[in-house]
Amino acid sequence: MSNTTPPLLSASGRDGVVLVVDDVERNLQVVGELLTQQRYEVLFATNGKTALERAEAAQPDLILLDIMMPGMSGIEVCQRLQLNPLTQSIPVIFVTATHDAETAVKGFTEGAVDYVTKPFHAAELLARVSTHVALKHARDRNRQVITEKNDLMAAVAHDLKNPLTSIQIAGNVLRDGLVGDPKLEMANVIVDSCNELLSLIEDRLSRNAREAAIAQLSLSPINLRNLLQSVAQQNRPIAHAKDITLDLDLPLDTELNIQGDYHATAQIFDNLVSNAIKFSPRGKTVSIECGAPGSPGCIRIKVVDHGPGCSEADRRDLFKPYHRLSAKPTGGESSTGLGLSIAHDLVLKMSGRISCEDTTGGGATFWVELPESAA
Repeated sequence: MSNTTPPLLSASGRDGVVLVVDDVERNLQVVGELLTQQRYEVLFATNGKTALERAEAAQPDLILLDIMMPGMSGIEVCQRLQLNPLTQSIPVIFVTATHDAETAVKGFTEGAVDYVTKPFHAAELLARVSTHVALKHARDRNRQVITEKNDLMAAVAHDLKNPLTSIQIAGNVLRDGLVGDPKLEMANVIVDSCNELLSLIEDRLSRNAREAAIAQLSLSPINLRNLLQSVAQQNRPIAHAKDITLDLDLPLDTELNIQGDYHATAQIFDNLVSNAIKFSPRGKTVSIECGAPGSPGCIRIKVVDHGPGCSEADRRDLFKPYHRLSAKPTGGESSTGLGLSIAHDLVLKMSGRISCEDTTGGGATFWVELPESAA
């Protein structure tokens, strides 16, 4: 019998991709032939290290994982799969000897979805594989629908936000010049209607972001410089309306590439920047900065304002849903109390960190650390 790992097998019109992990080549061949006959594409690994590498690279629909392997056990492999955002959503079925069923049950706490015992019945194995591959496909489709819906809603909301802000500004100017004029009531209607619509848009964007935090994120290399430039461009009209300067201070000689979900990352910094503008007095400066050292393997970005800052009471509940700061928006803007909570949830989903500290001279500085990407 050859000592080489069986090659990748594929079938046209495949029903799914299954990674089979076992240190016994005969077991790989038997399971591989069985799955290939059922129109699955099959990948193989003979040890835990190879299994982790192939799971991350190939993103299979299911992993059949032997528990008892030399070196890294199946339990440890499953633990590491769960710690990696790129593989934590891949379902794992343990394959174990009959007397080792208790260990397999323990594996459920590490993220396994099922187990089969050896020697297994072909019909039972195929039924379990079919069930969990179908569930994985259903979850993937559901995430795709949510993503497409959120992308559409976010695009529509952002397209409406800027012109409404302009109307709101114009309405405020008209209202200030109509004191004592009968037309003041109409100006009030314009401003109040804009405030209501902007509040609805902010609420919709917040709900979309929270759904994205719950759903599985799609992680890939992101050019953070381009993303932050886009965030700054979108928020400058709002800052300009309050005579606030929005600065972007990024090092020119440093690559700013992170590993994350593009839409989630944009939402994080949009929330932080719009929040800083919302609570800054007229004539102040809000800046997006990068340069301070972060944790090893991470890039740190700061959003700095010179507003009222955060009180000790605020800091205790700063990232809790629906928590409203004791300070009030300086331009009468609305607040759902979800922006900071959503930013916090999304940062954690991408294995990052977020916190708030005082700005020198007054104000608040929110910093975010996200994993660096080599790309």
